[in-house]
Amino acid sequence: MTHDMLVYLSKTVGLIWLMGCFLIVVIRAYSPSRRKAYDAAARSVLPSKEGGDD
Repeated sequence: MTHDMLVYLSKTVGLIWLMGCFLIVVIRAYSPSRRKAYDAAARSVLPSKEGGDD
């Protein structure tokens, strides 16, 4: 294998790998089945309205 061939392969495989990871993250973030977990995580950082610590 020549250097040019290795550079071409690394750029191509790297791009495909990066796009694949991006798609996995987006699908996981916007999947409806994860909504309950994300809502619970969002509420966990907010103070409760029941007279908790201010």
